[in-house]
Amino acid sequence: MHPESIVSTVIPHLLVKHAAAPARIRAAKDPADARADELARLLIAPNLADAFDLIERSLTRAASPTALFTGLFEPTARKLGDLWSEDACSEFEVAIGLCHLQTAMRRISFDLLSAPLTRSQPRTVLVISQPGEPHSFCAALHSELLRQAGWNTVGEFPDNEKALTDLVANGWFDAVNLSLSPALRREHWLPRVAETIRKIRRASRNPALAVVASGRVFAERADACALVGADAATVSSVQIERCLMRSLLNRTARPAANFAWI
Repeated sequence: MHPESIVSTVIPHLLVKHAAAPARIRAAKDPADARADELARLLIAPNLADAFDLIERSLTRAASPTALFTGLFEPTARKLGDLWSEDACSEFEVAIGLCHLQTAMRRISFDLLSAPLTRSQPRTVLVISQPGEPHSFCAALHSELLRQAGWNTVGEFPDNEKALTDLVANGWFDAVNLSLSPALRREHWLPRVAETIRKIRRASRNPALAVVASGRVFAERADACALVGADAATVSSVQIERCLMRSLLNRTARPAANFAWI
């Protein structure tokens, strides 16, 4: 090989591989990441006993049930999407795996979670999946987290945009949390989500309605929130209440700010 080719091609390639190696090693050593990867693979295995055994063992080590949901279940959902991307499973298996996670979450919540916080004037939030989205894990997880935090949480599963706009037209909501799949990126769904949010705002009885988007694509694409016209987007489920509160404050402050400029 010509010396210039070695300098211009081979050496940079080796440098890139060398620089990337520590990151791969760190990822492999991360116990939480390894546990999520193991659970994802067990959830698509024929025998689910090992998957539920891992969940039980992880629950005993978790700081709280909600810490298990956000620290293990949420990354496991993304690992299921990775397995699909690698052709290691079908989209149907991803959906079944998410259903098993959702079932485990509801069972643990029913058995172990204490009564929700009580607020004198709770905010009302509508928690939904994008109509047509079969993966409802985000909506289920956020409903549980917000309910525990004392929100008046309304969880619905509208079949189409007309059913969704009827919901916001006939009821009062301070905010809407709209989610896509926690496992698959669904980047080609972003224009559809933007249209849904536009229709929600137009139909809402609340002119200061706050809209927070969730799902894997919003965690991995910094521009996705602006593309769909949401007030905020969650990178992780642990942010859901903070994102909603910040969006509500921003929305309710706008009329006063606009009046100040008159």
